[in-house]
Amino acid sequence: MINVVKIEDVIDKDGIVYIDVRSPREYEIDTIPEAINLPILTDEEREEIGYIYKQVDVEKAKALGLEYASKKLVKFYSIANKIKGEGKKIALFCYRGGMRSNSVAKVLDAMGLDVILIEGGYKSYRQYVLRTLQSYKNKIKFIVLHGYTGTGKTKLLSLLEKQGEPVLNLEYLARNSGSVFGNIYFREESSTQKKFDSMLLKKLKEVNKSYMFVESESKRIGKIIIQDFLYNDITNGYHILLKTSIDNRVKNIIDEYVNIKNYNEELIIDSINKLKKRLGSNKVEELIKQVKIQNFDYVVKELMIEYYDPLYEYSIDKIKHFDKIIEYRNISEAVNELIDFAKNTVLKGEPI
Repeated sequence: MINVVKIEDVIDKDGIVYIDVRSPREYEIDTIPEAINLPILTDEEREEIGYIYKQVDVEKAKALGLEYASKKLVKFYSIANKIKGEGKKIALFCYRGGMRSNSVAKVLDAMGLDVILIEGGYKSYRQYVLRTLQSYKNKIKFIVLHGYTGTGKTKLLSLLEKQGEPVLNLEYLARNSGSVFGNIYFREESSTQKKFDSMLLKKLKEVNKSYMFVESESKRIGKIIIQDFLYNDITNGYHILLKTSIDNRVKNIIDEYVNIKNYNEELIIDSINKLKKRLGSNKVEELIKQVKIQNFDYVVKELMIEYYDPLYEYSIDKIKHFDKIIEYRNISEAVNELIDFAKNTVLKGEPI
């Protein structure tokens, strides 16, 4: 007999492999974290069957769906049997826990494989995500990093995480840096809102301390909207202003955008071209010329002075009081100061 379970009863248990039988396009929009996609129908097959179901004949659509699905059952059994051999349980789901996941579950059950069926499918998981996210309201003390471009906010988050500190990198979850150069920093496709929410919940669940480090962000990151409760909690957190020399700032930006394996001059130039309205054609042409001769120090410094610093002045000025100002020469100094701040001020709840 197939075991039908609610998502909240199994989502945090170990030893379960989730199999998403929806189409690849549905899977890409969002899925249960680390779920395997074994589509019972391809995107094209699903579209064709949907058309026949609505426009031609329901029974013909069902027969065609059965024909397409039957060709994939051997692969399903092979993979499921391998998972069982590893001592893990299989949890199947489609969009609503309906025909697609039910049909696969029945076949695997008939073949002697013990499977779990997620009640309500992905739709119930999505509702669980939205409901559970709200439970984190006012639960975490956020330490918010501010500073001009190049002060190393993103680099600091990475270094803090390596030290075992809890970090929430919203730009990484959104796969969008929120700038005209965002397509260079994140080459992959931006997250959907649903995928962002799923990864956010996963990250919040991993927190083993009462605080998290986060970079100051606007409510919107690309196409992603930060939930009201989270944005308010960040706004009401501890605010730290980072400062360093212009040379350090230039080096940080060159490390992030130029000294990388997949450096692409064409993408840099395309991004600079988007600034014509702001900087003027003459300045943009000069910057492109300097990129081509790899005079990156000049390019980065000019972009900071002419474009980024004026933008950041507004967001920095909005903060009436910073709980701490860290001015560093070496970025490791800033890491140590941030960890000390968390331990000696945030955890103790003492005023500075």
